[in-house]
Amino acid sequence: MKNDKKVNTSGPTVSGMFSPNRDNLLDPITDTAMDFERCVQCGYCRSVCRVYNATYNEMDYAGGRMRILKSLARKEIKFDKDGIIDSIFRCMLCGNCAEVCPVEIDTVAVFQKFRKDAIKIGVLPKRLGQMNDAIMEKKNPFMEDESRFRWVKDCPEGKRALERGEELFKQIRSGDPSSVVPRKVAYFIGCTAGYRNTELAIASSKILEKLGIDFIMMPEEQCCGSVLYRTGLEDNTIGLIHHNTDLIRESGVTDVVFSCSGCYSTLALEYPRILKEELGFNLYHLVEYIPMMLKEKGLKVKHPKYTKENPLVVTYHDPCHLGRYMKKYDEPRELLAMMEGIKLVEMKHIKEMSHCCGAGGGVKALYGDIAGDIARDRLDETQRCVIQLRSDRMKEAEETDADYMVSACVFCKNNLSQAAKEDEAALEVMDIIEILQHYTFYK
Repeated sequence: MKNDKKVNTSGPTVSGMFSPNRDNLLDPITDTAMDFERCVQCGYCRSVCRVYNATYNEMDYAGGRMRILKSLARKEIKFDKDGIIDSIFRCMLCGNCAEVCPVEIDTVAVFQKFRKDAIKIGVLPKRLGQMNDAIMEKKNPFMEDESRFRWVKDCPEGKRALERGEELFKQIRSGDPSSVVPRKVAYFIGCTAGYRNTELAIASSKILEKLGIDFIMMPEEQCCGSVLYRTGLEDNTIGLIHHNTDLIRESGVTDVVFSCSGCYSTLALEYPRILKEELGFNLYHLVEYIPMMLKEKGLKVKHPKYTKENPLVVTYHDPCHLGRYMKKYDEPRELLAMMEGIKLVEMKHIKEMSHCCGAGGGVKALYGDIAGDIARDRLDETQRCVIQLRSDRMKEAEETDADYMVSACVFCKNNLSQAAKEDEAALEVMDIIEILQHYTFYK
């Protein structure tokens, strides 16, 4: 198993007929979507599944879902739409089960295929159908008619970047190549930062300008398609993928930066796979792009209030899309280390074994109460033995005595923030970018 020394498992095997460290006894399987046949039912995935630890339902962790898939494939059970719909969609696709799987099953790929197949035979929760219709019609999941750039009226930096983008495309489409002023960097905003969490788009724009980056925003940007892909509606992403890819290629930029981990992982992992070709431009999340630029330009960052002697104490939550999907664990911590006056205190479960916030894979939209339970447990683990694991990430963070829980994913921020407010937690949840915007950049 990869990096097995980094993986902590608890307890013995619980139901497997074979020891999980034995060679696979089945014939090799080349189709990842059929990987469920290799499951040895060891039960290690049960202990890391945050949904199972909130519901205690055997259908909710990877091993239980694998048993359902095996039984369906062997026609031992009939497909009962009402009976297994929760098992299909009550999964955050966080990938923690894949980290502990002794036979290295790509559980995320298997379960996404499960959803795709189920939708093809008529299983589509009403809420997902509404989001799909919104994205198909409005090119965003919020049914918004207005531009995703309306927030620039309150952000001069964003307004200038949008104007540069509008002018660039006007020049490109004029037919006069000599009039084109090339730009190197584009900021892909994403639907949530554009329509709901505009504070993140504003902070990102301010930081990019502080770095001296002559970036653009693309006025015709559309939804990246992540929510459709994760929930089994992959076929409906094709138009979005072609539109966004063609738009970026037309702009001529070499670097595309993101503040949304979901957009970032979708363009980086799914676009090339579905298009069956390289994109032709570089992709960076801001938490890796900013340290790179700070070092390239020889810049340091200083806060007007916080110092080494009087630091802001933070703990960092690894988003699934940035961490387990994109393997970006050190970059955000490097950025925090470069921010003078920040003291990082780590939680127990970090990096590959970080607990999911509870918002991924459509769970927040379909099972909001479970997503809230999981978020709360992330805040503080101290009462884990006497309180149901409904506070999964917030409890763990509170145990660090940090002032802030910071992350690099807008969905993590929103779900964890909601849990913190409802439980009157002793710490705030913010994006790293929001804190960094208040820093001074200097040589």
